Amino acid sequence: MGQYYKPTIIYQDGSIASLYSHAYDSGLKLMEHSWIGNDFVNAVYSRILNKPRRIAWIGDYSDDDYETCGEAYTKHFGLKDFMKCYSHVWKDEDEKESIPPSMYTPEDLSLINDKTKEMYLVNHDRKEYLDLGSYIERCTVKDGNWVGWCVNPLPLLTACGNGRGGGDFHCNDTNIGHEQVGIWAFDELELTSAIPDSYQECTYTFMEGN
Repeated sequence: MGQYYKPTIIYQDGSIASLYSHAYDSGLKLMEHSWIGNDFVNAVYSRILNKPRRIAWIGDYSDDDYETCGEAYTKHFGLKDFMKCYSHVWKDEDEKESIPPSMYTPEDLSLINDKTKEMYLVNHDRKEYLDLGSYIERCTVKDGNWVGWCVNPLPLLTACGNGRGGGDFHCNDTNIGHEQVGIWAFDELELTSAIPDSYQECTYTFMEGN
């Protein structure tokens, strides 16, 4: 069965908010919305523009075998903390804070696109950054059925539960970068036009096979 995802923002005061992709005319499965230029993903980028916040793209199957699955984020984000977020996103309907499209301007929803240059996705926990302009140039499909398509790195780097359902970025011979999926989940991320001093550039690459 297909796995559904909701991006989740954890604010510095510990409060939690999520976004629902259908409200943004996007699909709920990971690879239905994880492409450069998608309004739904841009809504999340706009929430971390010059504002560091913890981000996780939580799948509805990600609570299965949490302590034994071996995903990178489980090593530093305990089951109790995870289930607080998971329950908020997928179970606690009456307590849920959901961020609607009305919160955004057209500029917000086009923030990252195929022309983006000199914008950086920064991980303050790891002291790393991803140059989004270079990423887009490197990862945009140049020929074939998916020419012009570029996988969006933010959902994949922060995904929880990838590989457990249809529509995920699966481990196979044609998908490049699947081993990096989820390694930034729950880290403090920021979108900025300035590279922090002493941070290291990372060159993660995500490309989906035709």
